[in-house]
Amino acid sequence: MTAELLKPRFAKATNILLEHTIPLLEWGDQVLQFWDYPITVSVYDFIIQDPLIEGAIHHLESPHIGFKHIDPPSSEKEKGPLGTLGYHFIHKDDDKAQPTILHLIPESLVHLKTSDGIHVPSPFDPSHGLFRPKLAQHCISLIKCMEDYPNDAKYRLPAERSLRILLASAVYEKPSIGEKIWIPEDSESEEQFKARQAIAVTKIEEWDIAEEDEGYREKIINFLKVGHWNLLDMK
Repeated sequence: MTAELLKPRFAKATNILLEHTIPLLEWGDQVLQFWDYPITVSVYDFIIQDPLIEGAIHHLESPHIGFKHIDPPSSEKEKGPLGTLGYHFIHKDDDKAQPTILHLIPESLVHLKTSDGIHVPSPFDPSHGLFRPKLAQHCISLIKCMEDYPNDAKYRLPAERSLRILLASAVYEKPSIGEKIWIPEDSESEEQFKARQAIAVTKIEEWDIAEEDEGYREKIINFLKVGHWNLLDMK
């Protein structure tokens, strides 16, 4: 089933949740795509308040919606808990070898809540609105996800990779550099790179961050400079 054919199916599924006052907060590849990172979205991740998960599952499994609950595919298992926890659904008519997935994630897993987002039109049906994380809070949540695991744990790598791409696309505004946020491009000198980096740091310094999360500002700046996560350096 093509993406165009799937779109109204995903609109129907997400709309029924929104219409039953179950807010959805975007997460994952579709957020990176919003910041112009060239990525094909095969898993649509949405964060849901933990107490509303059971109701969301009930609505999605209604016969007239057409979605079915599946076990996480191998591609999701490779992400560790950020990929396997939560609930994965596909439309029953999506017969591709690698179908498009709707993934519901409890908000406690990723340290984000609806108030950390801005209200935006649904990517499936602009007549309905959902939420997209504010840039500062999204970066903070990714740092917190890394802190959930030991420094050498592979399970923090998906969050680490997403943070590098997010900083490249949304802060540097250069999605073409991908994960290479700590080194100059081939076409720029060290001085040009340092000037570009200084502008990015200034942007982060100007972010509006809640007092309880203020300590994460410096962690994000350090990550921007070194391009990897080291708990000993970040504390």
